[in-house]
Amino acid sequence: MILLDTNVLVYGVNADAPQHSSSQAVIQAAFDRHILAAVVPQILLEFLAVVTSPRRVIRPLDAAEAWEQVEILRVNLPVLGLEPEALTILGELVLAHRPAGRGIFDLFLAAQMRTHGIRTICTYNGSDFDRLRDVEALTPEEALADAS
Repeated sequence: MILLDTNVLVYGVNADAPQHSSSQAVIQAAFDRHILAAVVPQILLEFLAVVTSPRRVIRPLDAAEAWEQVEILRVNLPVLGLEPEALTILGELVLAHRPAGRGIFDLFLAAQMRTHGIRTICTYNGSDFDRLRDVEALTPEEALADAS
């Protein structure tokens, strides 16, 4: 099982992004169950925030369009719940890695991955996870190649 990161979902709905076709392909492969993939609520919320922000995307979606995309993701992908243990793991990661600012969100994703036994994240920001020895980051292209 892999976790699909926010940026992959954003590029998947943003036809203007150079990463669109690869992102769309990995999302479709997950929808079709050719790749076992899931998301967590944090990723869906981040997705909603990004696709509605004119500072983050050239053509933002309005709230209704963005929520429709969230619903499509929710219907087609497993949405894993937040386990209370994730906060304990997050605390350990914070003490070990001392994140600043937005770095906390990647550590929280890693904590949630651990609670669900997921070791791989599909992302274009693999370097954000380099410091975590138990997380493997794959681009959509790599995830698709692994599934072949």
